[in-house]
Amino acid sequence: PLSASPPATPTAAPPMSTTTATATVVITGNPLGSAALAQPSTVLSGDALTLRRAGTLGETLSGQAGVSATDFGPQASRPVIRGLDGDRIRVLDNGGAAVDASNLSFDHAVAIDPLVVERLEVLRGPAALLYGGNATGGVVNAIDNRIPRSPLGDAGGRADLRLGGPAAERAAAALLEGGAGGLNWHADAARSLSGDLRTPGFAPQRDGQAEPRTGRVANSSADRSAAAVGASWADAHGFAGLALDGLRNTYGVAVDPEVRIRLQRDRLQAAGERRAMAAASAGLFDSIAWQASRTRYQHQEVEGDGAVGTTFRSTGDELRLQATQVARPLAGGTLRGVVGLQAERLDFSALGDEAFVPSTR
Repeated sequence: PLSASPPATPTAAPPMSTTTATATVVITGNPLGSAALAQPSTVLSGDALTLRRAGTLGETLSGQAGVSATDFGPQASRPVIRGLDGDRIRVLDNGGAAVDASNLSFDHAVAIDPLVVERLEVLRGPAALLYGGNATGGVVNAIDNRIPRSPLGDAGGRADLRLGGPAAERAAAALLEGGAGGLNWHADAARSLSGDLRTPGFAPQRDGQAEPRTGRVANSSADRSAAAVGASWADAHGFAGLALDGLRNTYGVAVDPEVRIRLQRDRLQAAGERRAMAAASAGLFDSIAWQASRTRYQHQEVEGDGAVGTTFRSTGDELRLQATQVARPLAGGTLRGVVGLQAERLDFSALGDEAFVPSTR
């Protein structure tokens, strides 16, 4: 049965508060640090990143505003921004180039382990031009604290354990860091194992013919590990430091049940920044930041009999300098700007039966 109740007696609305609590989010991809600059961006960090963290960079970011991902099996997934992918999306590691071969083919994994990343930034629109003219779709910047950028105190850290999923993932990551007297250190390690992806029905292809359906995606397992150490000197006005990291990843190519990719990347990076230096620069610049890196990347496509079919190698060097000028009044407003220099050198080669791109320098 339905019943009607008398209308509620109108009551006075509570007075609106004159103060509103706001949260400040600093986008490091915007060198001016201004919230007024029109810059479509997405930031994942803290609990939000922990809850969305997945086995690949693309899967971690998929579903964010304007972001999807390529899918070539569960182990190779790269971000797609506003429908653009490949070399139109610039993937950065702490603001520097992430040297790998993921932009050449969908079965090439991004050489960044999401388990050790502490912050992910997605930049779209004109702000991406700061990182190269080819970043027409946008920029994805993976940030960690391997070079501590602020003074650290007593030793501390975090640990992450992940179990389950359709690929029976077993993953763990841990980091420790601390400092005293301005000297800081950082160490992290991660390991991830996953089996063949379970699915209600999958028909493998062999010689162009579909085989009987199975309950697993054949050759979709992976074994990935990463580790890094870093140190820096930091105070209230800046920092300078070094870090060395390595990544190893062996995973299956789901479209071919007999080919596995054996990937390795080693990277040495240095970075520094000096702030509040208007007096030292005769009032021209408020801060100067720099970073340099050298990366050695290789992945081999291993056939079922253990023979290496194709080898991709890439060695990259990068230097980036950036100076933020002192804000000055101009025509009733404020003039602010950034001047910088970026230099890159890349030596790339692909050797083997399926080398479909030429060697490039």
